[in-house]
Amino acid sequence: MTKPDEQPKQDGAGEKHPPKARYVWQRLWFQWVLGTIVFFLFLSFVLPPIYWLVTKLSPVLTPVLLGLGLAYIFSPLTEWAQRTRGIKRPVTAGLILGAVVLVLAIAIPIIVASVVHQVSEFIDKSPQYAETVLSWFNSNPEDARVRIKAFIDSLDWTKVDTQAAQKALGLSAGALMTFFGYVSYAAIFALVTAFCFFVFSWKLEGLKDWFSAFIPKPYRSETRRILGLMDDTVSAIIRGRLIQSLVVMIVLSAGWGVVGVKYWLLLGILGGVLNLLPFAAILSWPLAVILMVVDKANGGAMAVVWAIVLPTMVYVIAQSLDGWVVEPLVQGKATGMDALTVLLVVLAGGSLLGLLGVVLAVPVAACIKILSQEILLPKARAFAEDPPDFGQKGSV
Repeated sequence: MTKPDEQPKQDGAGEKHPPKARYVWQRLWFQWVLGTIVFFLFLSFVLPPIYWLVTKLSPVLTPVLLGLGLAYIFSPLTEWAQRTRGIKRPVTAGLILGAVVLVLAIAIPIIVASVVHQVSEFIDKSPQYAETVLSWFNSNPEDARVRIKAFIDSLDWTKVDTQAAQKALGLSAGALMTFFGYVSYAAIFALVTAFCFFVFSWKLEGLKDWFSAFIPKPYRSETRRILGLMDDTVSAIIRGRLIQSLVVMIVLSAGWGVVGVKYWLLLGILGGVLNLLPFAAILSWPLAVILMVVDKANGGAMAVVWAIVLPTMVYVIAQSLDGWVVEPLVQGKATGMDALTVLLVVLAGGSLLGLLGVVLAVPVAACIKILSQEILLPKARAFAEDPPDFGQKGSV
């Protein structure tokens, strides 16, 4: 039987309200204070050891997480194939891997050959570029060469440090072994990533169902709804960013090649890769302008002006196409964050975790925003509607 002080009360309109909490630990403000203390204790004492362990295991975890990310990206395709065509997930994953290997086998030799040719050409012409740049500052390249030669001639080559030479040879051998070590790690990295992609593509739905069983039943429906919102947002961000980067890469490469930028393919690929990171693609634009200005420096003032204008126009077209056409189609308003917020989030992620933090900053911030909108803000409003009452029975 309900106690008299626990009976629901009625206001003037006849509406019933739940009884006030009798004890301090039942109060919402106390739960907020306790939760805040636990949160900061977690950040201070639990998170650092976890971060240290993840850092130490990063060579192993990186290909696993990459495989999981790729499986997550291609999950709509595997679901569509199974739902509409009756093709099992392992078969779709195998077909995707085969298609990727085939495309790489055809495209990489062509692209790599062009990139290597452009890199070697840039190395061959770098002295000429250096002379052109020095001439802009009224510096005589011949004087620079004379000074360097005089410095080399002034060295006493009879006093060669044999120990330093041995160390240099040792470093060279170590660098060679390091190179082979990196090649071996890259091969293992690719194999582990492909294997993890296959397994996760096959078992992803099962992992979701397995995880759902551990959510307390009273909160299961709401938790799955919020996770669904987060899934839609993160998938839109990741898939959208990949498609945007591919479009930017194609537009920059083709556009700079048409207007006559040297090393257009190399710069276009660089711009597309940098576009994976928010605001980073802009770094490719000054490089294209500088190289074209150096190449056209002897053609007169108008040639230099066009060398600045044309690459800039291509970059503006690529970014406009990305921001006004491709992004609304493939990503929409997934994050719901303005440009300043995205910039601050990216800077904060970079300061905490470096390049990995820059990559994860926007998806993590989007998930935090969803949690705030769905959980934290409603509780904060409820807290404002029910302020602390230290004079209530049982609160002290």
